[in-house]
Amino acid sequence: MGNAFDNAIRKIINMSETTIINLLRHGEVDLGSVFCGTTDPELSDIGWSQMQKAVETEQGWNRIITSPLQRCHEFAESLASQEEIELSINQSFQEIDFGLWEGQDPKDILEKESDALNAWWKAPTKVVPPEGEAFLDFRSRVLKAFNEVVSQNGDENILIVTHAGVIRVIMMHILGMQDEHLFRLNVDYASYTRIRLYRDETGEWGTLLSHR
Repeated sequence: MGNAFDNAIRKIINMSETTIINLLRHGEVDLGSVFCGTTDPELSDIGWSQMQKAVETEQGWNRIITSPLQRCHEFAESLASQEEIELSINQSFQEIDFGLWEGQDPKDILEKESDALNAWWKAPTKVVPPEGEAFLDFRSRVLKAFNEVVSQNGDENILIVTHAGVIRVIMMHILGMQDEHLFRLNVDYASYTRIRLYRDETGEWGTLLSHR
């Protein structure tokens, strides 16, 4: 039974167009533990080291795509130069916008807006920070960009340097998870996630290969 199943999977893979998507979260930033969506701090020295370590055993990318924010873009630009491969910036892989909470420590917000912050913590996919981006809008732009990357880069190995929220949305999409389970996915600084996408005449589907 096992051999028959493995052979069937191999046959499907051989008949399909396959894309490997690698997702790298940025490392530690200088601002510390604040709401950091559209806020644009630099990586700390530790953050650079974290990202370098995350990719030191990885190779074979055909191209690198990055969020425009410097905590992603600066490392992606350096890596693309070292590897001599194409780099492109995609605005849609930017982190969610936390609105008026941007750059603020949650402890300070808790003192002034405890009800609003507690409501967001309990239901982050339903409650929108003041003047921030709704989760459903965020998810829509991320998955639209993700699907475009997959459809335009068949049989390639792509590295996307991005943010925790973006990675969670893509992983939830691949795993078929419900929105309310968003924070069940832990995405550490410089985490590395590997996804395989198959596409043939019957449609498209994906599998999570690794997340570390």
